[in-house]
Amino acid sequence: MKVKSKDLAGSRRGFEIELPSDEIKDKYEEIYNEIEKYAEVPGYRIGKAPRYLVETHYKDKAGDEVKKRLIGEAVTKAVKDAGIEMIGLPSVTEVMFEPGKPLLFKAEVHVRPEVKLRNYKGLKATKQKVQVSTEDVDKVIEELQERHSQLKDVEGRPAKDNDWCLCDVEISIEGKPGEKSQNVWFPLTPKSTKPEFMSQLLGAVSGETRTVKTIMPLNYPRKDQAGKEAVFIITVNQVKEKIAPAIDDEFAKDVGGFKSLLELRGNIREELTKAKEQETRFKIEEDLLSQIIKSTNFEAPSMMVDSEAEHLLTDAQNRLQHMGYKKEDIEKEEPAMKEKFRDEAVKRVKIYFILDKIAEQEGLSATEEDINKRVELLAARAKKTAEEAKKHLDDNNLMEDVKAEISQDKALDFVIENAKIEEV
Repeated sequence: MKVKSKDLAGSRRGFEIELPSDEIKDKYEEIYNEIEKYAEVPGYRIGKAPRYLVETHYKDKAGDEVKKRLIGEAVTKAVKDAGIEMIGLPSVTEVMFEPGKPLLFKAEVHVRPEVKLRNYKGLKATKQKVQVSTEDVDKVIEELQERHSQLKDVEGRPAKDNDWCLCDVEISIEGKPGEKSQNVWFPLTPKSTKPEFMSQLLGAVSGETRTVKTIMPLNYPRKDQAGKEAVFIITVNQVKEKIAPAIDDEFAKDVGGFKSLLELRGNIREELTKAKEQETRFKIEEDLLSQIIKSTNFEAPSMMVDSEAEHLLTDAQNRLQHMGYKKEDIEKEEPAMKEKFRDEAVKRVKIYFILDKIAEQEGLSATEEDINKRVELLAARAKKTAEEAKKHLDDNNLMEDVKAEISQDKALDFVIENAKIEEV
């Protein structure tokens, strides 16, 4: 077998491979010996037809199988001889396969990058001291009070500040009829409703129609309407006032089954502390990993980068759709979004290989106990039993991914534990 190889961009290796005709002849012999055992030829029992008839009836099938096996075996050997580790499947092109002639083809493989770590111990980072103020707790209490407030019909007076108006809305854009919506809520608070709408709806009564002239936002989901003059014809169906519950022990019982307001406040403080600690941990991780990436020079495999970028893009598109953006508008932004997510995808792929290398060098791996705990966690998230979760992972060949994730988590913990972190 003759092999020429060269490094390609994107952590790939290219091969030009030539297999001699004798090797092709031997492979044909091997394949026909296999086919003979089950060959079905008219006039003969299965597996009893003469060889020349088997070759006649199964010529194309044998040729396809010979080509497939020889290419697979040749690529595997070429990769092994080159001392590299292949990621994913090879891409095979320019195949020349004719009877009596050598088999020629080109192959490209994605290569697991060689990661040469420099410093990942003793890195420096800072972290903010985790503090939860009384004001932080009060803010959450107010949000809970808002969430548990009730709307009651207003009788005998027009709409005023902090009321809610249930309205039907007709929009015209530069004189052309636009969208119509029914039962749209307008909370009459400066934080929630634009001033031009507030000024028109304040003082309105049920059954009254008000007109608002405005300019559509430049970031409006419909690009054909963004930045244009619009007229909103708003018919008020109902006016309601918000009745907020008193903040007392009874309130604490209603919102979370707590015995007292004091217990509720303590629980809020505890949860806020956990959230801030997680945020602090995340910032430390980002800082330390960025330092390691800068000091570690290797190219992320383009195949993995493409896959991760596509994953990020799909997630972002789904979020935009849930926010009300139209599919065609999202698709127009796809090229810019792809470019934006590619840098993040490169970073994530590099982190994967860096943590994998640290785990290897430090002998960090997933124990049986680690795996069981992770399976129980995944089961709880999916609202399944641990047995069901484990079966799903085994059936879909995902258990190795779980083990890799655990070892990488340990590697990241190791980096943080061995860093010099100053509290500021």
